[in-house]
Amino acid sequence: MGRRQCLFLVSSFASKSRALKSGFGISRSLSSTSVSKALLSTSSSSLASSRPRIIQVTQSFMKSSSRSVYSAPKLENQDYYVENGIPPLMSKETFKVAWVDYQQYLATELTKRTQDTRFSSMTPFNIVVATALHADQAALFNFASLTHNNHFFFDSLRGVDAPIETAQPLQAVSDAVEDSFTNIEELKAHMSGIAEAICGNGYVWLLQSPKKKLYVTATYNAGTPYGVEHAQDFDFNSPFSRSRLSSVAERQRQLLDRDDAIEGRPMPLLCINVWQHMYLNDYGFSGKAQYFENWWNSIDWLKVEARLNAVSATSFRARDREQL
Repeated sequence: MGRRQCLFLVSSFASKSRALKSGFGISRSLSSTSVSKALLSTSSSSLASSRPRIIQVTQSFMKSSSRSVYSAPKLENQDYYVENGIPPLMSKETFKVAWVDYQQYLATELTKRTQDTRFSSMTPFNIVVATALHADQAALFNFASLTHNNHFFFDSLRGVDAPIETAQPLQAVSDAVEDSFTNIEELKAHMSGIAEAICGNGYVWLLQSPKKKLYVTATYNAGTPYGVEHAQDFDFNSPFSRSRLSSVAERQRQLLDRDDAIEGRPMPLLCINVWQHMYLNDYGFSGKAQYFENWWNSIDWLKVEARLNAVSATSFRARDREQL
């Protein structure tokens, strides 16, 4: 093999290796000046076939730096939201705090805490899994989990030009809800009741179990919805089962090592963010119920259906684990 052919193969391999790196909840690049942009696009044909939207991610890399720089992705319709807020859910002032400033803050903290560590090349999802059992990495776990959760919430909202059909639960979602609840109204009341009961910060999630049943749960502060065991669940000042701890550690290793890590785990379909900075400015201390009502009217049900249909498919890993 000639020298020119060798150089071509080396260059090709390096390019493919770089292309395999992707973000989850944030965009990553090797330059602090490069910005990655995720684009969501849906056609009328994809609406009819209930196929998930496709997210295209553009990333740039510079050889002059060896560290990863996390940056907040740009939302679909973000320019509109900056000028107008997200009617009727939030004002532009709240959007700036809750997304523009907060998501960039999370990205900056992830960059600082992963620089020159083994976590620097990981997606936030894998950081959550890798740090869940290590109390000394609690802060990194928290920032990675919050990065995902906040992005998931904002990504589930309807765009200003979304088809009118996406404003109501689509047939597949309605059928799944009726199979686990009485109807959509019962699901809405159930999620609203949990959201109202949260004293402090957290999220309320609609999840699908590995057995395809829907259920609602809450995560508090930086909790994760994926069923990953967390070290803080153990009280080491009181007796605990060593066999349980060993079992949890083994599940963690298996989850982190598998390419299909999401398979067999609870799958989030929808969530509402009830951190206080999401609603206090627009609704006040007693306005959480109205905030919930406006959020319910801002859901993009096409995205919920896409997640529902793709729960056991590899497309879910590419679309939601890697990008949200």
